[in-house]
Amino acid sequence: MPLPVPRADGMLPPGIHHATLDEVFAAFPAATTKRQALNAAVEFCVAAIKRLGLADQIALDGSYISAKANPSDVDMVVLTPGVYQMAGERRFAAEGIDTNLLDIQFAHDASAFQGWLTFFSIARDLSPKGVVSLIF
Repeated sequence: MPLPVPRADGMLPPGIHHATLDEVFAAFPAATTKRQALNAAVEFCVAAIKRLGLADQIALDGSYISAKANPSDVDMVVLTPGVYQMAGERRFAAEGIDTNLLDIQFAHDASAFQGWLTFFSIARDLSPKGVVSLIF
């Protein structure tokens, strides 16, 4: 199912929106070289996660899943049971995952993952906004 149309402020409507990577790419087209680079980094990361079983869940947030033409990076959280931030960063970097373009938070359990989803669901102005839960 396609992602909903962004609101007037460019953000997704509140809620957790389940989508494939292709649906994310369709909703937020790579019309700039920055978005093309971010899409390539996300695509590589998700492929590595699938191939190596590095995470159970992935959620995307921030300006990457907004109408912003040139987001600076991709905010994401990955559920990596038993793996904490530093260990996750080392493992992902060892697999060639770009941890500069991808601002990855590692949730070591379901509760920590839910905490990140809650955090991601609030905009800087404290209004509710949407988050993408990747189907992979």
